[in-house]
Amino acid sequence: MAMRPPMPMPALSRRARVILGVIAVLVVVLSILGTLTTEYVDYLWFAETGYTSVFWTELSTRVVLFLVVGAATGLAVAGNLILAYRSRPAFRPMSLEQQNLERYRVAIEPRRKLLLIGIGIAMAVFSGFSAQGSWQTWLLWRNGTEFGITDPQFGMDVSFFAFDYPFYRLVLGFLFAIVLLSLAGAAAVHYVFGGIRLQSKGDRFSSGARLHLSVLLGVFVLLKAFAYYLDRFGLVFSDRNGITTGASYTDVTALLPAKTILMFVAAICAIAFFANIFFRNFALPALALVLLIVSSLAIGGAYPAIVQQFIVRPNADQREAPYIERNILATRAAYGIDEVAYQPYVGETELAVSELRNDEATLPNARLLDPNVLSDTFTQLQQIRNVYGFPERLDIDRYTIDGEVQDFVVGVRELDSEALTGNQTTWIN
Repeated sequence: MAMRPPMPMPALSRRARVILGVIAVLVVVLSILGTLTTEYVDYLWFAETGYTSVFWTELSTRVVLFLVVGAATGLAVAGNLILAYRSRPAFRPMSLEQQNLERYRVAIEPRRKLLLIGIGIAMAVFSGFSAQGSWQTWLLWRNGTEFGITDPQFGMDVSFFAFDYPFYRLVLGFLFAIVLLSLAGAAAVHYVFGGIRLQSKGDRFSSGARLHLSVLLGVFVLLKAFAYYLDRFGLVFSDRNGITTGASYTDVTALLPAKTILMFVAAICAIAFFANIFFRNFALPALALVLLIVSSLAIGGAYPAIVQQFIVRPNADQREAPYIERNILATRAAYGIDEVAYQPYVGETELAVSELRNDEATLPNARLLDPNVLSDTFTQLQQIRNVYGFPERLDIDRYTIDGEVQDFVVGVRELDSEALTGNQTTWIN
């Protein structure tokens, strides 16, 4: 069966290429000018306040993060694209799918190095810009010191949750991004160059594509196992009960064991993907992946919800008491009032007549009526005239009567249209 020659991809004219190049240069120049302007204004402010060292520390950290993370991302993605291209099959079975892909291969091949460099630079720039915004997280981790206070749940110094945990989360997020970008790019290259044949009746993956994608998927699931490990420590930031922040009864008794189990399930799933290097299909890793998904829904989602609904809510006061006590103790320690000495005060209930005479001028001003609750009372006094009403909160005022200043609860009597009934709602009443 002969294959028809591939249709050539339409090429841009010289004028179109020049216009696109000029637009790209203008976008880059304007972006750089905007960034430099912002940084210069910040420098002037720091110089005025005498803290230029802070400015240079921030700027140098952002530049280093941009270069390091950008280079790591760009090299990782470009390296996986190169590996996917070099592991392409030498011979591809003839099919309509491969015939349609041939024109893309013909168009890509002369520009392969240029596309590779462009994709690597683009990934490096985007990831670098994202990383430089997290300069505070890096500096806090780099210069963090211990607090000398132990977390009651994990027995770790509290500084871990202030400095280390956010940094590990940041690194994990970038590793996830690198692996996902590499996986997507490698899968696309394998597909275009025949390593993945979706419409083939035989083996749909070449040995190179199977090995490459298995490793990337294994690394991704292994990172997921580490994410479950970090999720355990993230429970100290839980606000499940809506009142306090910290691990609650459900978090400690249900979600913490669930995260540990899911961590081991993800590790087993990663081993299954790595083992697929020696097999010729994805049946085993697919089964392991389904197990991970089902486990995350059942163990990580349904089980904690059941515990919260049927164990905690019916007896929340007793279940949550130890964890609320933790929050109270931590709050007192944070505000420096954890070592307050409590001294009971017993008031005297017996007064002498002379003491009452001394307070004779003050006692008449003691407020007996609460203006926040008297609105309903005033409204009830107007029951005969239901068209009247008073505001929910009344006011306190003082008037001089018989030469003495007295407190009065005052409010504006208003027409209440919602209280009108029957013919009171019409002109004929």
